[in-house]
Amino acid sequence: MASTTIRKKSEVRMINPLKITDYKRNEWDLQAFFFFAVAVQGKNSMQTARKVQDLLDHISEEFVENPFYEKVTPETGVIHYLLGEQDEGSAGINLLREFKFGKYNQWEKLIDHMKHLKWLLLDPCHMTIGEWLMKSDYVDIETIPSVGKKTSRFFKLHSDPEARCVPLDTHILKFVREKHCHDADFIPKSTPTSATKYYEIENLALTYMGNYISQSRTCDTIAKADLEIWSSYAS
Repeated sequence: MASTTIRKKSEVRMINPLKITDYKRNEWDLQAFFFFAVAVQGKNSMQTARKVQDLLDHISEEFVENPFYEKVTPETGVIHYLLGEQDEGSAGINLLREFKFGKYNQWEKLIDHMKHLKWLLLDPCHMTIGEWLMKSDYVDIETIPSVGKKTSRFFKLHSDPEARCVPLDTHILKFVREKHCHDADFIPKSTPTSATKYYEIENLALTYMGNYISQSRTCDTIAKADLEIWSSYAS
């Protein structure tokens, strides 16, 4: 079960794209990492991490400085906060506009979906958002608007030690293309949109990454292999 510890601003750690794997995130950190996973799509990871940190700092300050929270229990994390249960319906999306996250139509759909999920499923079961994210597999998480196959797998791979999946980002596709040299043209240069194609490439990636792990002295998980391969192409 995810801890529901509320983070003060001084305790909020910025997400580090170079050390993204963490299997012991509490409720606050799980929601922050899921938010980052959605926000970073198609964007620079370090710049997005800083922008997410600014938003988290703002929320943490609200918990301390806003008199409203003298009588009301603070929200459990950034996703919960954006639902705006105690505010007008557009409070969450307005905050994202203030911090210039972009893609507001997608964020609005995500927030609406999470509101209904929380009210209709999580609250009656006394389950937090972070607990649901950890209990769900990547297929369940893909039902959230704006969360595709790559994003759901990125979140699960770097949060759940039992996850066996691969986010098919450009570095992994390049890695697989080099290993699958007898039919390199079969491997696309961008994330496949077809579910069938995604699963085919993902299975190849799992095989080649398994070989990579077996030959490595520094890597023993798919998550570590993902980061090592990313770093090797980034350097």
